[in-house]
Amino acid sequence: MIGKLKGTLEEVGEDHCLVDVHGVGYVAYCPTRTLAALPAPGEAVVVFFITYVGEDMFRLYGFPSALER
Repeated sequence: MIGKLKGTLEEVGEDHCLVDVHGVGYVAYCPTRTLAALPAPGEAVVVFFITYVGEDMFRLYGFPSALER
């Protein structure tokens, strides 16, 4: 299970962000409030996750702190 990632923010979309961790890009679906609190693309970021695994899906949901997760 993935619980936290520390890396570089690559992009922010309407409902997700992309975090680069040593060349591997992780897509995290985030609440609007979390996306608004992220730094600018290219800057360092830490995102805490809930990992959802279903029959046909593996998805990360991102939050700015362990408490909000």
